[in-house]
Amino acid sequence: MTNRFTHNDRRITTLMVVAGFVQAFAGSLLVVTLAFSRPDLDLSKGDASWILALIRLGSFTAVAYGIWGDRLGRRRPLLVAFITLLLANVATALVPGVVGFTLLQALVRAASGAVAALAIVYLAEEVSPHIRSYAMGIWGVAGSLAGGLAFLLAPLFELPAERWRWMFGLSAIGLLAYPLLARFLTESRAFRTPVDRPPVFDVLTGQTGRYFWPLAVAMLAVGGFSGVAVSFASDYLINDLNWSVLASSLTIISAGALGATGLLIGGRAADVWGRRPVIVLGMALGAIGGSAFYWQRGPLLIVWIVIGSFGSSIFVPAISALRSELFPTQNRVVAGALLSAMSVTGAILGLGLGSLTIDSWGLPKTVTVLAAIAASSIPLILTLPETKGVVLHHETPATAPAQAAVQVVPGDEA
Repeated sequence: MTNRFTHNDRRITTLMVVAGFVQAFAGSLLVVTLAFSRPDLDLSKGDASWILALIRLGSFTAVAYGIWGDRLGRRRPLLVAFITLLLANVATALVPGVVGFTLLQALVRAASGAVAALAIVYLAEEVSPHIRSYAMGIWGVAGSLAGGLAFLLAPLFELPAERWRWMFGLSAIGLLAYPLLARFLTESRAFRTPVDRPPVFDVLTGQTGRYFWPLAVAMLAVGGFSGVAVSFASDYLINDLNWSVLASSLTIISAGALGATGLLIGGRAADVWGRRPVIVLGMALGAIGGSAFYWQRGPLLIVWIVIGSFGSSIFVPAISALRSELFPTQNRVVAGALLSAMSVTGAILGLGLGSLTIDSWGLPKTVTVLAAIAASSIPLILTLPETKGVVLHHETPATAPAQAAVQVVPGDEA
């Protein structure tokens, strides 16, 4: 199997890497600044869990971007979501109070989710099938580097009070990337304006429904676990273990960087061995490493960060490819947005549980319960067909469902 990128592969991957880097940096600031914003806004961990849950409700409006993308094209909603994400973060830096913070970050969540969903669809539809998951891994590396940069900058904004807002203002730098996207991003080759607009939730029934619901429940469970485990990692090191902001940031960056090698390893493995085995391994390692981290108070926790990060990293390109390949062109963006919404629903439920249990049970027990729930959803992935090698940009709205049903049967592509 060749690992060669065509000119178009390089073009679309580069553009999505730029969009993904900006999106990941802007979208990560809520978690990166939590250790500062939570005390400054006079919120307990339980209160913060509720606020984070409310903010994630904004992700449901990303479905509107999905409808737009499936009916009128991928390009314009991606550009609008990109601009909205950055402007809402800049507004967060300027608007005081918990209410304004919550509303604006909910808008950020919606736009960030839309950019990610549309970027995945662009990569799925434009990149050659034999390197599709690998390209998604490269896109994931860009997001990981952006998150690492945000954590690296965090110590500069620790004090005085409300200086953490300045980090949100840095999102304005991302506006420099907009002319590049607007100039070189063309409409997806797979997209055709549908003659008959399918019902928005057509993806929930029939053949596509058979694929949607196992994925949706798995995404719900994984989202519930990761929503709590990721959100409180920095807060746990700084406020529970009394680490300095610098030590916390460097630990998360360095250990996370080692784990993030899984984005390329997992992407390549998913292209060679298939999506399902990589997804299953990623879910298992993510649950084990993410929960074990909160039971450690010494240097050993770095090992668990690496294991958890590696698991979540190999999971990303494989699940991104699978969820794009299972659905036909006319509802691919909506399907992705709905699945992202299910992941967000899981995060909301997990954070809702956390608001009731973290202050009484503690973080370790809460995260472990959620990790066990996530791991229990692994069998659902095994009910889905393998999609490695499916060609997407040749399908037409009239033939896509039947074509997908034939191509994703395990072994057919051989």
